[in-house]
Amino acid sequence: MKKTSVSLALLALAGAASAQSSLTVFGIVDAGVSYYSMKSDNVGVINAARPASVTLSQTALTSGNYVPSRWGFRGTEDLGGGLAASFWLEQSLNVDDGTQPLSSRRSTVSLSGGFGEIRLGRDVSPTFVADTVTDPFLNTGVGANLIGMVNARLAVFTALPGGGLLAGPTGGPANYIFVNNTIGYFTPNTLGGFFAQAMGSFHENVKSSSQFDSPSKRGQFFGMRVGYANGGLDVSASYGVSTAIDALPPAATPLTDTQVKTANLAATYDFGFMKLAGELSRATNDSKFTLPGAAASTSADYDGAMVGVTVPVGPVRIKSSYGYVKYKPDNAAVPSLVNPDAAISKFSLGLTYNFSRRTLLYATTAFTSIHNGKNNPTVMGVPPQPSGAFAAFAGYAPRSARGYEAGMSHSF
Repeated sequence: MKKTSVSLALLALAGAASAQSSLTVFGIVDAGVSYYSMKSDNVGVINAARPASVTLSQTALTSGNYVPSRWGFRGTEDLGGGLAASFWLEQSLNVDDGTQPLSSRRSTVSLSGGFGEIRLGRDVSPTFVADTVTDPFLNTGVGANLIGMVNARLAVFTALPGGGLLAGPTGGPANYIFVNNTIGYFTPNTLGGFFAQAMGSFHENVKSSSQFDSPSKRGQFFGMRVGYANGGLDVSASYGVSTAIDALPPAATPLTDTQVKTANLAATYDFGFMKLAGELSRATNDSKFTLPGAAASTSADYDGAMVGVTVPVGPVRIKSSYGYVKYKPDNAAVPSLVNPDAAISKFSLGLTYNFSRRTLLYATTAFTSIHNGKNNPTVMGVPPQPSGAFAAFAGYAPRSARGYEAGMSHSF
């Protein structure tokens, strides 16, 4: 990514004069044509008004299929003594219609030195980092990591009953991609390849002396990622806990507590002629709630695995991945289902052609198969497109999906 440096004179006019200061304007403009299709089977009464199966399809000009489109500013000032102050402001961009989502992407300020880096603001969660750096498709577009797509939909599904997404109406899945109000720590790059990241967020709910167990913990997040990267090997483990619902104001619901817990083990190895990737993941939806005269709790696991490969051939990169996620609820979660299990598998294939270090063409296709989708259509009925616009019809079970996209990505 080419950096655009601003001269010392301009920095001085902006009130940031320093011989060791820098300001970089950066961005990615990505647009393409996409086709999506999803088929669902009728699991109820079949008649003229309710056919045996329904197929939804869409062709669209889309933005951010290879990597999300964005623009931003980042800068660093040398404070002396090995210390540096930095900032990062990044905004999403929809290239297809020119609009910008109301919520920004990353917005942080940090202090770094021999001790590592302390970072404050809205930042990327360790879980999302693990899902993304392992995936040949960078957890984006129709080829995106199936584990990541399920984690994203689970985060949304659990947050909505508490009064909307934790990150705002258009800020993305609650505490999966970006987390608000965080304090993060990153180890220095002088540990012989070992690294670690820790993150915690403030829920920022008001404490009331008249309210038992106040304040509500809704929106709180804790996460970490540790690993080793040296030569061609990059291996890491991550863990995160997000409180999605709390019965206390401002998000009072019958549920007293709902937490999403994610654990990942991911690795890549670059042989030069080929890069292999693999990931194991478990996301757990834990809920405790009060019923008349009794207390109960439910728990459901989403166990996932992904393998991928990237093969460079000159300016071309051939990419492929296979993902699998299985839904495993306890009996209390779905007492009416004889067979509560549901599972998804996904095969993705794509290639990129690099014109230069900043400009490339891409094409991707993906095929998804859904087993027992009726048992959990909200989370396990993953559509082919990341936006999740294809909602399952009542009485229909998502069965299969496919997607195709081709476009151009340019960074600056």
